[in-house]
Amino acid sequence: MAVKLFVLGLPGSGKSSVARYISMRAGDKRWSTTHIGDYAILYKMFQEDAKEQFKPACHGGFDVLDLNVIDTALKTLEQEVNRYFSCAKSDEIILIEFARNDYQKAFQQFSPEFLQNAYFLYLDVEIGTCKQRICDRVANQTYDDDHYVSEYIFEAYYHRDDGQCLSHILERDYKIDQQRVRIIDNNCSLEAASKKINSFIDPIIDSELAPINTSDTPANSSSGEPTTDDAVDTIPMPY
Repeated sequence: MAVKLFVLGLPGSGKSSVARYISMRAGDKRWSTTHIGDYAILYKMFQEDAKEQFKPACHGGFDVLDLNVIDTALKTLEQEVNRYFSCAKSDEIILIEFARNDYQKAFQQFSPEFLQNAYFLYLDVEIGTCKQRICDRVANQTYDDDHYVSEYIFEAYYHRDDGQCLSHILERDYKIDQQRVRIIDNNCSLEAASKKINSFIDPIIDSELAPINTSDTPANSSSGEPTTDDAVDTIPMPY
């Protein structure tokens, strides 16, 4: 069965960079990935808006004036993921990316079934580092998703988030095993973060590849569930 993996964190926390890295890592193990985020949904809503819920921002970006639209975008995101998931390959990871300041509220926009059996990766990054990374990526655009995020929306919405409580929220509200959730300090280069990412992603793929043991004899190998990663040295480098 295909795997749903949520990649979460503030704008500039490195979600898209990490998603690209996961795609490469999965490819090395002969898995494919599909990346679905809410930015395209919000951008389409911005283009169709009568300037009541959005306003244009620098560098081809946009700001949200009516914060209710971000909840609407998540409902649309679930629909898009479900449509794709229904015909996805068994050896495929669907990377679901979005940023919110209140993940408890964000998850309430989804059906409980949508979150079950999924995995969650939260990138914990200081706001100052996020802003610097956004400036750098706009000045040196390399990828289509090097989007601009304004100072306005940071002050109005992204001045905080509850991502560090993700494990507690998901276990309390949705009975999701904390081993399916990983919080990574990503105030570092992608190279420095790769060991922590691998320690979460590799067991997911390995557990999905493991054959089902139908005998009465217990399996000799471990369950393959992700375990807490060891701390690694970090080298500050925005990406």
